[in-house]
Amino acid sequence: MKILCTWVLVVVLLSVLLAGACLPLRPAQPAVNQPPIAHIDSVSATQIVPGETVAFSGRGIDPDGKVINYRWRSSLDGELSTSQSFQTSSLSAGSHTIWFSVQDENGEWSKETPCNVAVVPIGAVPPVISVFEAGPSASPGQSSTLTWQVTGASTVKIEPDIGNVALAGSRAVSPSRSTIYTLTASNAAGTVTATAEVSIVTVPVHTVEVSAIAAESGQVRRDGYVGTEPSVGDTVDLASMQAFLSFDISMIPKGAKVTSASLDMTMGYVVGSPFSLLGRLYAYPCQYAALTKNSYVIGILPGALFTTTGMFTAPVTSTLLVNAVQAAIDAGSSRFQIRLQFEKPYFNNRDDDYVTFAKYKPLLTIKYRD
Repeated sequence: MKILCTWVLVVVLLSVLLAGACLPLRPAQPAVNQPPIAHIDSVSATQIVPGETVAFSGRGIDPDGKVINYRWRSSLDGELSTSQSFQTSSLSAGSHTIWFSVQDENGEWSKETPCNVAVVPIGAVPPVISVFEAGPSASPGQSSTLTWQVTGASTVKIEPDIGNVALAGSRAVSPSRSTIYTLTASNAAGTVTATAEVSIVTVPVHTVEVSAIAAESGQVRRDGYVGTEPSVGDTVDLASMQAFLSFDISMIPKGAKVTSASLDMTMGYVVGSPFSLLGRLYAYPCQYAALTKNSYVIGILPGALFTTTGMFTAPVTSTLLVNAVQAAIDAGSSRFQIRLQFEKPYFNNRDDDYVTFAKYKPLLTIKYRD
């Protein structure tokens, strides 16, 4: 009897377990779709005249999907566009509420986001100057830019020196000094003005005057002689000489912009007739550490900084001289050095014919901006 009861209990338990295993599973609840959110990023103007173009741009955010459609509509004109961004010049007169909405891939639309645009007849209200600005600041000779945007005006002008302009635009200006520009916009309802200043920043110009360094200047003759007197020409024994001048420019910072350079050699004096017998005098850039017999150069080469057919009566300058000084500064050199040579090495008249700076030091003047 006890065994029979045990078997009955086992059968009952198995039946219960099998019945539970056959019960249908409860289906998972589908996720609730979250609606997208519409944002208006920009409206180019909030007040325009009939026929004037206004641009709209928006975007949508969908927390659990993506945005696939866009809709813009006007409280006065109905649907305007189904693009993310658009522009129109056909809004009717009146005060518009512009609504923007977006739709996700599940077909759900966002709440509409509003903005306002008023289309008013020309002359009904004074013009609106939404932008008038200048920038950036400029140095003398450089240009700055004026930018403006006006709505509702029949005429727009900018003074000084510009005159009538379109409702929107930009213009490069190069005043010689800081200048305040005035924009005047007018229509039948009135006139409005705005100002913008173009600032001209004057960069200080530094002047450096340096004399030739006696210990680093001198002469080199074709026969190999190296002397301390900077002389150029020939001697009674037909020895051809070239003069070398060295100037200390270490005080000028690297990165400086050279605006001018001149070399005053009027203090030299002439022996004999070098210009009539030896021809034109040439000046060349010539960077050297120390003068040696190899510093002498045979022949006339291109690239002379300047030339002269007579003794110097005033300081000399040239674009090539300015560029050579600039190149030395850019290279980080502490010296600017030149070589002087006549067109002909000598003239066979058994006489001294040369220019010398032995008793006087040529002067190099450099002007630069930091």
